[in-house]
Amino acid sequence: MKNKYRYKFRGLGAVKFIFNPPLLALTISLILVQGCRKFVEIAPPVTMPTAGSVFDNATTATGAQLGIYLQMFGESVDKSAKFGMLADELTSYSTDGFTRLLYINSLSPAFAYGGSWSPAYNYIYQANSVIEGLAASNSIPAAIKKQLTGEALFLRSFWNLYLTSWYGDIPLVNSTDYKANNLLKRTPNQQVCRQIISDLKQAETLLNSEYVDQSDTAISTDRTRPNASAAEAVLARAYLYSKVYDSAEIEATNVINNSMYTLEPNLNNVFLAGSQEAIWQLQTPQPNTMQAIDGNQFILLAAPDLGVTNCWTISPQLMSSFEPGDGRMTSWIGVYTDNTVTPAVSYYYPFKYQVHDASNNPGGRTEYPVVLRLAEQYLIRAEARAMQNNSSGALSDLNAIRHRAGLGDYAGATDQASLVAAILHERQVELFTEWGHRWLDLVRTGNANTVMLVVAPQKGGTWSADGHQQLLPIPQGELSLDYNLTQNPGY
Repeated sequence: MKNKYRYKFRGLGAVKFIFNPPLLALTISLILVQGCRKFVEIAPPVTMPTAGSVFDNATTATGAQLGIYLQMFGESVDKSAKFGMLADELTSYSTDGFTRLLYINSLSPAFAYGGSWSPAYNYIYQANSVIEGLAASNSIPAAIKKQLTGEALFLRSFWNLYLTSWYGDIPLVNSTDYKANNLLKRTPNQQVCRQIISDLKQAETLLNSEYVDQSDTAISTDRTRPNASAAEAVLARAYLYSKVYDSAEIEATNVINNSMYTLEPNLNNVFLAGSQEAIWQLQTPQPNTMQAIDGNQFILLAAPDLGVTNCWTISPQLMSSFEPGDGRMTSWIGVYTDNTVTPAVSYYYPFKYQVHDASNNPGGRTEYPVVLRLAEQYLIRAEARAMQNNSSGALSDLNAIRHRAGLGDYAGATDQASLVAAILHERQVELFTEWGHRWLDLVRTGNANTVMLVVAPQKGGTWSADGHQQLLPIPQGELSLDYNLTQNPGY
């Protein structure tokens, strides 16, 4: 999308010239000077540091890691909007060229520049830089080196899981050697998944079981840095996507049984800073009147815009998916009624984040974008149990989510196929406009063709019978930079 969150850098190795350690440290310092609060209160250096000095002390090393999270601030709404449009969650009113092609499922390699490839690889490159810098450092305390290495491994696996889910086979980038990275071939999906799981297992052993502040060791009430449970949560997702259901159940159970987490009984509290359901949140940079940018770009204060923000409404398909009495429909969907036209028109929009800006802040809410939360773990375990023919266990987890939404027990058929379909439906109405879950669910379960052959024409586009649009096209610029890269079939 053509907004301030579009990334300008391309290539698996080209990011070296943007995100080398000295420049990264200076960037972090400049961000900190501008007033970012809490875990980013680190004094700036007087001069540009040398390449090695970033990892000569804990303060700048921590700044390098925390800076990645600050850059990710806009990713929640970006991925929610893009993949909500690709799937059947959002209706787009935008006339922007790229946004329109995305919405009608007609991306091409030439028009994939606004996609998700470069941002993810930028984050992976920076994580690799942290891993390598820490490994070479002899001056950072062991406990801090352990935490930061765990966080970097976690981030690398987090973004690799998204990349392989979006693009299929991808180059596996595990170093900062830009010359080698620019010549990488695509790694088979199964091998990428093995690396993801390996990284997450290692991260789990390195990360603190609690949440830490900018000191890397002191306990924090904020949940804005990954801990061991965050690694377990992504492991549960990775195992589910890989159809390793017994392991998915084990990891999800570890998170569910952790007393730090509980389903928030009030739906309006799920996306607050400090939510007891949150496993990992992104802290909002300060000063910033938008809080979680999701609210700023999803909440409609007028009829949908024709540009690239505030241009979406909840799709008819999603609106019709809610059961009568579902509290998520009343709590998590807002409405703007345009009375300037006759008859008046009502537009429904995502309202999980309820603060548009400082002038529209009900009750002084403080919202942080939620990346991982407990409800997903219940639904992961429900699906994993259903696939292992544990219908009673699956029903228990499914009903936990339904009860929180004000619904009664699931009363449908309990054969495996019916139960899995019910769980996927629950994911649709629970996780909508959160990091593109619906799109990933359609693709990984083989339901994309069935749904999109109907939905794409309703959006004004087409869906190919071969289903090649389930994988995004690799941007043409990336193919030009790396002659070893090949395009996804159908493009």
